[in-house]
Amino acid sequence: MGCNALILLPLLLQSLFAQTAPASLTGSLRDAAGQPVALAKVKLRVESKEVETLTGTDGGFEFRAIAAGKYSIAVEWGGSTAVTPNQLELAPGAQLRQSLRLTAAGGVVLQADSQATGGEQLSGKQVSAIPLNKRDFSQLLLLAAGTQTDTNGAANFTQQFTVNGQRGSATVFAMDGIDTTDPEMGGATFSNFNVDAIEEINSSSGVMPADIGHGAAGFTAITSKAGSNDLHGSLFEFVRNAAFDARNFFDRRSIAQPGRIPPFARNEFGLTNGGPVRIPGVYDGRNRTFYFAQYQGFRQVLGTTQVLPVPTAQERQGVDTTAFPGDALIVPVDARIAPVLARYPLPNDPQGPYGARTYATSSKVRTQTDQFSVRLDHKLSDKLALFGRFNLNNVDGPLTNPSQTAIDPSFGIPYCDREGCTDTTLETRLRWTTIFCSAKFTTGCETTWPTSPRCLPSAPRVWPTPRPEPR
Repeated sequence: MGCNALILLPLLLQSLFAQTAPASLTGSLRDAAGQPVALAKVKLRVESKEVETLTGTDGGFEFRAIAAGKYSIAVEWGGSTAVTPNQLELAPGAQLRQSLRLTAAGGVVLQADSQATGGEQLSGKQVSAIPLNKRDFSQLLLLAAGTQTDTNGAANFTQQFTVNGQRGSATVFAMDGIDTTDPEMGGATFSNFNVDAIEEINSSSGVMPADIGHGAAGFTAITSKAGSNDLHGSLFEFVRNAAFDARNFFDRRSIAQPGRIPPFARNEFGLTNGGPVRIPGVYDGRNRTFYFAQYQGFRQVLGTTQVLPVPTAQERQGVDTTAFPGDALIVPVDARIAPVLARYPLPNDPQGPYGARTYATSSKVRTQTDQFSVRLDHKLSDKLALFGRFNLNNVDGPLTNPSQTAIDPSFGIPYCDREGCTDTTLETRLRWTTIFCSAKFTTGCETTWPTSPRCLPSAPRVWPTPRPEPR
C-alpha cells in the first residue's frame, strides 16, 4: 500500500501542475494600413480579473505567466477603446502568438493563425508589394505549402488550386464573409479584384475548424478595404509590351512569326478612392459613414503561333494526289461545302509538319475585363455597425479555340462572363461589466449571367445534310 502511494504521488502532482500551468501570449498590434501601433494599452479580461500591458515601438506586446481561461481583449489607443468580437482561449501551459489589427471603423480584430494546420496570411501592404501576373491575388495562394495550380476547369481569371492533393473544386473562397466560389468550376470569382482595394488575405488548409469550411481542400478569406476619415486613393497603370521584351533563343523569324518576337500587349489600369461620406450643407459622415470605391481595367492582345493542315488548291477542286502516289483520286465537292472550303486559307509552308497542307500563321487572342466595386460603412453606434458592398465584373475573352480563328475569325467561340455580387453585413457588439457578446448577420447573393448575346454568332450555322449513297 505504501509503495503504491509513493508511485501515485508524483503522477498526481504532475497532473495537478499540468492543469494549473501558466500560459503566455505574445503578438503585435497594427493599424488598418498595416503599420505598428506603439504605446497602446492591451488588456486581457477574464471574469473579474484584468491584466494589461503597453505595446512597444514595433507594436509588440507580451503577457507572461497568466492563468488559463477565455479572455476578452480590449485595446485603448488614441482616446478610444475597442474590444475584439471573439474571446481568446488559453489552454494551460499554452504559448500563443496572436496579432491584433485596428480597423478603419474603430474596431479591433484578431489575426492569429486559424486552427487549420496550414495556410498563408498577408496584409494589404504585402499584397500590393508582391509582383502579380495579371494582378491576380489568387496567385498568392501558391506561397502556402501544399498548394499548386490545377488546370482542370480553369477558365481565364477563374483558376483552380489543388491543396494537399484535394480536388481544385474543393477550394472555397469568401470576400468579406460572403462565399464567392465559382459554383461550377471551383476557384475564386472576382479573382481580378483590384489588389489595391484588399485589406487582408487569409488562407487556411489542412484540418480546418468547422466555422470556416464547407470545402475539404482550403478556405481563403479576402477582406476588402474600408474608407476612413482621411481622403485617400491611388491611380495606376501597368504596361507590358513586346517592344520592351528581349528575344529569347527560340524566337526566330518564320512564316508564322515574321516579326522579331511574337506580338504581345497588355495594359492594366485603375484607381481607388475612399474617405468619409460628406454632402456639403446636408451631411457630414466623419467618424460615422465611409465609402471606398475601386475600378480596374485589363486589356491584352497575345500573339500565338498556329500551325495546322488546310486543304490544298487541288483538294478544293476535289482532286487528291496524296492518297496514292502517282495516282489522282477524284472526290466531287458538294456545292454547299465549296463556300466553307473557300474560307480556309491556302497552305504557305510546304516544308512544315503537314507537308503541302501546312499553314503557319500568328493568331491574336484578345482579352478585355472591367470590374469595379463600391463599399459603404456606417457606424450606427459604438456597439452597432453596418456595411454593404457591390461588385461587378465583366470578362470578354480569351477565345477558346485560337487555332480556328487563325482560319477564319467567325470560326471562333468567344468567352464571356458576367458576375455581380451584393452583400450587406450588420455587426453588433454588446458589453456589460464582465461579459462581452457579439453577433453578426450577413446576407449576400452572387449571380453569374449567361453568355452575352453579342458574343454569340449572328446566325446559326447550317451544315449540309449528307445524301444517301446510291445503291
